[in-house]
Amino acid sequence: MRAVKSSLLVLSLVLATVPVAAAIKAMNLTELMGITTDVAHVRILEKSSFALAYPFPEAVYTRLTVEGVSLRTGKPVETELVFLGSHDPDDQYGVSEMPTIQDTRIRSEVIVFFQRDKAFPGEANILHNLASVYRVEKTFGSPVVIGKGEGFAFTENIKLADARVAVRDIHLVTQAGK
Repeated sequence: MRAVKSSLLVLSLVLATVPVAAAIKAMNLTELMGITTDVAHVRILEKSSFALAYPFPEAVYTRLTVEGVSLRTGKPVETELVFLGSHDPDDQYGVSEMPTIQDTRIRSEVIVFFQRDKAFPGEANILHNLASVYRVEKTFGSPVVIGKGEGFAFTENIKLADARVAVRDIHLVTQAGK
């Protein structure tokens, strides 16, 4: 009996050291820009939630109405963005990968990465997960994009002006390669 318990203990310790695959792929700025339609510096004007039986029954989404400017092209952006999940307690539908409530407050300034998903009903652009929204804060008179750590497009806090340059440079390089 002791040998069985010892073997189980050793087996569980070995299994505990095996790396676990993450559900969300870490992406740097170039990779995230490669799968999204646009990157924009916007202000959130409105926020609401709605039920939609896509891609499964009883799904709840959050809709953000935003306006600002594309960091890729410099053109104005006025659109609706949606993500799966809701911060509204009445919806009782949270998703661990959805952007945080702090990053999606009305009147907040954010950098958003979004794309149009033709399979999604309606005309809204899609935010896929928390890697798609970066809060902009005013610190010491200079706006700063709040980084989210290793594996994200903005790993560390970065001045908004520097984020604009980084996005524009990557956009120009990828356009030249097409």
